[in-house]
Amino acid sequence: MSNFFNSDQVQANLQDIFNTYQDVSSMTALLPSMNKEEKLDHIESCKELIDKQKTFYARLCLAASEDKDAADMKTRINALSNAFGYKDIAECMDAMVETLEQAAKRES
Repeated sequence: MSNFFNSDQVQANLQDIFNTYQDVSSMTALLPSMNKEEKLDHIESCKELIDKQKTFYARLCLAASEDKDAADMKTRINALSNAFGYKDIAECMDAMVETLEQAAKRES
């Protein structure tokens, strides 16, 4: 494993992202029974997850210039984003945030 992925900080960030994802995912199934305030809280939790992912992706991009494994991961992430019509994952995440903000406006 690379220096980037072996870093304690990176491991902690990935664990935090995973824990946040699990929380968001478990609540998504309850969405139909949520009241307005709970739905807005869920939207904020989703945006928080995306923010954490954006921060990690930015760190990954910085590390990619010096770390082969980080560069490979960046390439694979962006290839998946391209398959969905985005230039990179940052553009995809921006679109997700916009969708969440529109949903929040509909709930308000």
